[in-house]
Amino acid sequence: MAQTVALLIFSGVQSLDVSGPLDVFAEAARFLPSAAHYRLEVIAAEAGPLSCSNGWPVQAHRHYRDAGQAYDLLLVAGGPALVEREFDPALYAWLREASARAARFGSICNGALILARAGLLEGRRVTTHWNDAALLGELCPSATVEPDRLFVRAGALYSSAGVTAGIDLALHLLAQDH
Repeated sequence: MAQTVALLIFSGVQSLDVSGPLDVFAEAARFLPSAAHYRLEVIAAEAGPLSCSNGWPVQAHRHYRDAGQAYDLLLVAGGPALVEREFDPALYAWLREASARAARFGSICNGALILARAGLLEGRRVTTHWNDAALLGELCPSATVEPDRLFVRAGALYSSAGVTAGIDLALHLLAQDH
């Protein structure tokens, strides 16, 4: 049965945080039986048109308010603007609920900052881009931030370091599944 992989994006998202992990799961369809394919869904954190940090326009499949299903994997992408960016409290509430429903959840690069602001990293091991590791530790002092790891698993929570480490994490998850 196809697994659902959802990726939360926002205006200012790092394009490699979106395309890298999604391409891993999409390319798996070339090698896996059709029953083992992944169904990919991109979820927007905000309404309206979105642009990546490099200016590339992206279109989500749906807004988070319309995404109420349980995902097999729910990831949050990162981007340079997340260092200072706060979102609507309703997004953080949705993320807590959606993560609780997901079999696995996590972040790509500094998408971990969104997870921290949603209260999802308390007492957990996590990684992020080395440049944002100190901020992540400030946002969630009870988390153990491991900035020198490509990716970290803490139960159902998975996090990756920089943008290309998101591809490594996706490959690891694919290997776990198959």
